[in-house]
Amino acid sequence: METKEEEWLRFIDTLNHEFKTPLTSIIAAAGLLAEELETTADRSNQKLIQTIIQNSNTLETRLAELLDIVKTGSGKLQLQLEPVDMKSLILGTCMQISPLLRNKQQKINTEFPDSIPIIRGDGQRLEQVLLNLLTNAAKFTPEGGNIAVKVAKQDTGLMISVHDDGIGIAKEEQDRLFKPYSRLSSDRQRHPGLGLGLALSKQVVELHGGRIWVDSEQGKGSTFSFFIPRQAANQPT
Repeated sequence: METKEEEWLRFIDTLNHEFKTPLTSIIAAAGLLAEELETTADRSNQKLIQTIIQNSNTLETRLAELLDIVKTGSGKLQLQLEPVDMKSLILGTCMQISPLLRNKQQKINTEFPDSIPIIRGDGQRLEQVLLNLLTNAAKFTPEGGNIAVKVAKQDTGLMISVHDDGIGIAKEEQDRLFKPYSRLSSDRQRHPGLGLGLALSKQVVELHGGRIWVDSEQGKGSTFSFFIPRQAANQPT
């Protein structure tokens, strides 16, 4: 007989599947329609179809986050370990958010040491962590602002930092940033969401045997950093 936890996990998994199938069709159809309207429709219609695509993608992401956070809470989330080239991963993730940066006329800079060791970890999950941090940095940095990604070698692994010159975070709000469903009071008004991104990032980093933290001050930007060991802790080699 299933436990309540297993039953809940199965329910969320089924819900995710039931929503994802039609969402995938909506996104594909909207993409095809956007191509058709690119040269024939006025800008208002083009904007409407882009809104459909954007919000469909957002809903798909929220469903995936919800499933992941339930899995981490039940111990069901497993890392798929592989050799990871963190420099390539970081540069690729920066490319993914480049449209968002262009829309806000923001600049991103990367800083790497001369050589970076290969990490044994879950490349897709680490990309998920970095994408969340970069997306948050872009959201809370004003137009024309700057974002920086810095990699530093340490004895047992790598430290990756994402710095922005955005609005910053009050000290009293920093402790709850990495808890599920916790969001900044200013964030709730402007950026709808479940508040799962940082909580999931924390779970993924800790599954690797690392840690994640924030240094910030209101009005002076924020730096989110995470440390990843060369070999994911407590995982099979």
